Amino acid sequence: MFGKHVLLIGMIILSAVLVGCGDDAPSGGGTTTPLDMVNIGEIIENAVPPEYEAPSAMPAEIDSAWFSGQSPLLEKVFGAVEPQSIHSNIADFKMNSEIFNNTLLVDENGDVVTGVYIDSHLVDWWDGQIMMHFTVTVAALEDPITIPTEFQEVMGTEIDLDYLITPVIEEMPYGEVFIGMKITETEQTVFQYDVNSGDSEDTETRYRYASLNPTDSSFIFKGLGFVEHEGGEMYNYSFNITSEANSDFSYRMSYYSNGSYPITFLHTFLGYGNRDDEFAIKYRMFSPADTNVCDSIWMFDQVFGPDYSEGTGLITEYEDYLDDSLIFDFSTIPMEMLPNPYEE
Repeated sequence: MFGKHVLLIGMIILSAVLVGCGDDAPSGGGTTTPLDMVNIGEIIENAVPPEYEAPSAMPAEIDSAWFSGQSPLLEKVFGAVEPQSIHSNIADFKMNSEIFNNTLLVDENGDVVTGVYIDSHLVDWWDGQIMMHFTVTVAALEDPITIPTEFQEVMGTEIDLDYLITPVIEEMPYGEVFIGMKITETEQTVFQYDVNSGDSEDTETRYRYASLNPTDSSFIFKGLGFVEHEGGEMYNYSFNITSEANSDFSYRMSYYSNGSYPITFLHTFLGYGNRDDEFAIKYRMFSPADTNVCDSIWMFDQVFGPDYSEGTGLITEYEDYLDDSLIFDFSTIPMEMLPNPYEE
């Protein structure tokens, strides 16, 4: 479940940093200006199909599995409720990234000013208001970040970053966030690692990586997540989405879930197309999760038009982008807490 505390953290950070760093900001020894980054999360959001919301009436031409039931397939892949859904990950990424544009400063050479930024702000909290205090530490990174071997198929082997940003909210001691960043004229890269920043009753950790070419808005957004609810129910996932120059998107996502013990499932999605024109989605389910043979009852392929209407194209036109070899299999899914890649 998309943790309510993640939303609150995002709102807290956004509300507080808008106050400004004031006298507590580190000094670059000269003229400084606020960091101005392209909103990577917004570009990703505008490239993928819109957040799925249950329609008032289901299209008769499309299999009901996409729209109906307690958790429709479209909600699993393009919703904003379950942790593996693309819009859940985009929302978390955007909220964490607000730290950059609303807190950090750059010097006259365009380099980020390192040091400690401190601020506080009065925020709404449940049925009242409290003063939130936070500290953002910015340090230069000298070496590329090495991804643990077992996660390299999804995340790659190394990530070259310039700065490490570590925000701490005093009133939320159970959550940790580490954010790496690189900014050049042709690259804006952000790599986020968080631990227990969602619902306080869950055990969770995530990698989220986004890299954008600001000259043409082409990007890659990928990540891993381990989420275990208090009762032992898991939603562990891997995903990758790319888009070239405001064009078509390509999407791969798989997630593990455990139902009534000892039943386990691997839900897999592949997608390709244009959100404003037409796109195709392929779903396969494997049970147990580590089997190589999918459940023939749960095999669905669909071409959608704008806003999840019925598309006019043929699924065979997308076969190169929906090939089984592109599926993230069980070996790519994290089954334990992800280690901190910023710690040697």
